[in-house]
This record gives sequence, C-alpha cells and structure tokens, in this order.
Amino acid sequence: MNDQQTVRRIYVDSNAFIYAIEGNDEVSSVLHRFFAVLRLQAEPAYTSELILAEVLPRANTVQRRSYFTLILFSGLFDALPVSREVLIETADYRKNRTRPSLEGRGVMPKLADAVHVASATRAKCNTFISFDRGLQLPTGMERIGREDGRLVQLVQELS
Repeated sequence: MNDQQTVRRIYVDSNAFIYAIEGNDEVSSVLHRFFAVLRLQAEPAYTSELILAEVLPRANTVQRRSYFTLILFSGLFDALPVSREVLIETADYRKNRTRPSLEGRGVMPKLADAVHVASATRAKCNTFISFDRGLQLPTGMERIGREDGRLVQLVQELS
C-alpha cells in the first residue's frame, strides 16, 4: 500500500475467529497468516466484545483458551465494548436496513450482525472481514470473505 492509498482499518467478525481457532483448512491457514501480519501493523484490528458470546458456547477448554489469547491478550485486536451508543446505532441500522419479506413483514438484519456493523462504523473501519455473504455494510466499508481470494490478497497487501 502506498502513501496515497487509504489506510485500512480492519474489523474482524466472529466467523473468522471460529475458522482460525476451530478450522483446519486453507481458510484457517490464511487467517493465521493474516494474524501474523497484524503483529507488524501499527494499529490493531477491531472487533466487538460480543465476539466472546458468539464463539465461546461451543468451544472446548483448549479452544476457549485460544479465543481468549487471540482476541483479548494478543494485542492484535481492540475489543470494543457493547455500549449504549452502539446499541442505539444498532437499532437505527436494523431499522434502516429492513427489507420486505414475502409475508409482508419486514426482515431486519440479525442483531449480532448489526452490533458488529455499528461497532465497525464507530471505529471508522473501512474493511470488514466476514464470511457472511449476506451482510449489509454501509457505503465505503468493504467486506472481505473467503470465497474469492480477497483474503489472501489482503494478507499480501499488508505484508
């Protein structure tokens, strides 16, 4: 990345952490390289403390320790609190992103997804790592998933 390009402020969603800790495929390998590259960055990546409620319920003892180490103690992430302001922005985001359904009722984004988007917005992130293809992000925020090689490209760009 050259000086004229925008600095990436990266937000990481729960599914990326799950793949990194519980996966054993190419995606988890790329995520491990991504985390290694984050160690060289001046600024941490961002996530929400909500992550803990998403990743811990099914984790075994070793996985729980790995999640705590990676998310809270590695220094790679700023785990943002779920504050009153985040919850209000979450409600606004869900209301504004409601789309019609076949039954005539509105379909809102999932609460956890909306908390993550509101947190990423508050942290002024422009890159959102998530494997959820249906995630609706605000204009100017780019989703990077596992499906099209862009995660590998991001790792190369940050290296």
